[in-house]
Amino acid sequence: MKQFMPELQQHERILLLQQNADRIEETTYYKPLTQEELDLRRENLTDNAIKLSEFEDEKKDAMADFKAKMDPLTKENKKLLTEVKTRQAEVSGSLYHLSNHDDGMMETYDQNGELISTRRLRPEEKQQNIFNIKKAN
Repeated sequence: MKQFMPELQQHERILLLQQNADRIEETTYYKPLTQEELDLRRENLTDNAIKLSEFEDEKKDAMADFKAKMDPLTKENKKLLTEVKTRQAEVSGSLYHLSNHDDGMMETYDQNGELISTRRLRPEEKQQNIFNIKKAN
């Protein structure tokens, strides 16, 4: 590589360059690397790639841990949101459907005897009662 006045000390070389330059420009630029500089940068690049790979593995493990912590809350929130939107909770248990022929309604009760819902009797449910009455006589 060609160097301006290599026999001079660095500070002398700079002073001479400043005195003889037609123009001085402060900027960023690219300079060619020596083979030694290139080898050193390749080593650094390899070291960085290995470290990044290790960090990525740690990140995956940490993300899996956070996901495991967050999933139950996410599922519960989904269920709670549905309950708030529908104003109903999903419950497992027995339901008892009782025909109220006086009102023409089917009343549904849970195991605590609480009224869960009512609806009109279907035609086949109304007719069942007629057959039940005839059998009872």
